[in-house]
Amino acid sequence: MKKATAFLAAAVMMASLAGGALSVQAAAKTDLTIAVDADVDTLHSTDYSTTVEHDILSQIYDTLMYMNPDGSHDPEPRIAESYEISDDGLDYTFHLRNDVTFHNGTPLTAKDVKFSLELCKDSEYQGSMVTGLDSVETPDDYTVVCHLSNPYSPFMLGVCQVNIASKDYYDSSADEFATNPVGSGPYKYTGRSKGSNVTLEAYDGYYRGEAPIKEVTFEVIPDQSTTAIALQTGEVNFATIESSTIAQLSANPNIEIAEVANSGFTYVSMNTEKEPFNDVKVRQAINYAINRENLVQVCYDGEAEVNSNICSKDRFGYSDDQFQYTYDPEKAKELLAEAGIETPYDLGEMLVAEKYSNIATVLQSDLAAVGLNVTIAVKEFNSYIGDLTSGNYGITALEMTLDGDTQMLEMAFTSDYIGTANNARYSDATMDELFEKTRTETDTDARKELFDEILTKAQDEAIYAVIDNPLTLFAYNTDLNCPEFPYEGIYSIYDFTWAE
Repeated sequence: MKKATAFLAAAVMMASLAGGALSVQAAAKTDLTIAVDADVDTLHSTDYSTTVEHDILSQIYDTLMYMNPDGSHDPEPRIAESYEISDDGLDYTFHLRNDVTFHNGTPLTAKDVKFSLELCKDSEYQGSMVTGLDSVETPDDYTVVCHLSNPYSPFMLGVCQVNIASKDYYDSSADEFATNPVGSGPYKYTGRSKGSNVTLEAYDGYYRGEAPIKEVTFEVIPDQSTTAIALQTGEVNFATIESSTIAQLSANPNIEIAEVANSGFTYVSMNTEKEPFNDVKVRQAINYAINRENLVQVCYDGEAEVNSNICSKDRFGYSDDQFQYTYDPEKAKELLAEAGIETPYDLGEMLVAEKYSNIATVLQSDLAAVGLNVTIAVKEFNSYIGDLTSGNYGITALEMTLDGDTQMLEMAFTSDYIGTANNARYSDATMDELFEKTRTETDTDARKELFDEILTKAQDEAIYAVIDNPLTLFAYNTDLNCPEFPYEGIYSIYDFTWAE
């Protein structure tokens, strides 16, 4: 109390000395704490694989242009201030701004864009973003020409997601490049406490103007209940949340909830290189064994759309005519018998990350009802991802997002992506060929027919057991001004402001 009185007295004295009326105003808040449910494994500009890594990197790096993920708007200028596409659709020319600098003060030029596009092309994780890219030419320091091997209509959507990085910085230390990133985006990296947080600060040399939020902390909080408490106490200002905490958070007048549609999906992945998951009848049986409606209610509180198709219903290529698996335990039992499976049958461990353990528990019950037993094995997230991508598992349940053009689904189905997003380790020459055709087909109707063939084949062969499309749920302080979130829920902290 004494401190408050002393402060007020000092304020009055200063006002008196100035000969004006007293005006006391609190300084606007300029820091932001965001809760994330897992630590990063890398901060490499293109070799990242998790949503958390993407969310952090998209604040550090900038892109040639920005395109709303719903595809309803023309690209907005970013590093490139304009572009042209040749009449034959093979050449994309980007004209760069001349006032963009990296966080170490060096100018961003065409050589950096060329380097970044080629780095992305070689990435096993993000390479599909520049599908069709054959070569990159730099006629001068501020012009970049992308040459495509074949016309590819979604190229612009993909290239607008490529992080532009510094060639010189990469050449100086590839290790530092992945752990101490230097971008040209609105925020620069300031540090990481492993397993705890990643910190950023506004870059005062950002070409679009310095961000209103000056300091950002991504706080690692794996437990959703803890995140909910931190949101309510104000320790955390923004978070992606799970539906289980909506009722609790919605009751708090200081917290806003945003629900955003996206193409992400919850699914069961079965390692097709291992028995009995190499048998299509077993995979079909597992699809029929799952009570999707019940799982959506239990695990998502209804905040997801039931869909056994890997393609979300508002995405290009989806059709209501494509087959949907429904809950039919008797059909599942028939298929298991046809496959020669004598029940009860032990499928072994269902490997999951801790965040998916509730989904695994519901699935365990569904599978047991048709005579398939699993033991749930829970691992730390990054350790889990390591086992998943190396094929060190039999069956698992998780969520995944392959946003962008429907072509991105090739990452789940084609041979080139075994070891990354093709978690089923599925290899089929016909499927690979179909995706090759969708890359180069420019006729919209013909391309849609190809995707219909792909998705029908995926359902027929039960490559995965897709369950639903969860909504992306954000919770944030009501004093934090956030613009409307686009489809897929991709956010830019640069656009956030605190109410004064």
